[in-house]
Amino acid sequence: MNEEIPVLPAVVGTCIALFLGYEINRRRHKLRKVFNTFNKTESRIAEALEMMVDSGQLRPYVPTRAG
Repeated sequence: MNEEIPVLPAVVGTCIALFLGYEINRRRHKLRKVFNTFNKTESRIAEALEMMVDSGQLRPYVPTRAG
């Protein structure tokens, strides 16, 4: 007997995989858009501040509880 591959489950599985790939890419792009806010100048300032904290010129901010 010649058995055929069931087409419908293969098509449904492919559609689900494509949708999941699209959704993951869309969410990743959204998160990068929100969290990648530093440009070159701001990155240099942040790097300089971190170096000042490491050298002891500045202390890191530690919030205190009021009360």
